[in-house]
Amino acid sequence: MIILEANISNITRDRDFGMIEARVTLYAKTRTGQPPRPISVHTHVPARGGNLRARLVADASLMARYLMQQPKTTPLHRAA
Repeated sequence: MIILEANISNITRDRDFGMIEARVTLYAKTRTGQPPRPISVHTHVPARGGNLRARLVADASLMARYLMQQPKTTPLHRAA
């Protein structure tokens, strides 16, 4: 999977737990010869640390790759 672009929206901060939550939309090429497709993932990362955008995109791409590897018959609430 090649990520071409990432948009981050709906960002909230949870002060009690020190986490940042956001919806990340990845525009990725999943197969050779196919056009890029949007993949939306709701993710969260710790508020403290390095580059927040890079951490959100990295966590969303890891989750998207994991979900794409699951068989189509697996319910999503069990896959994640």
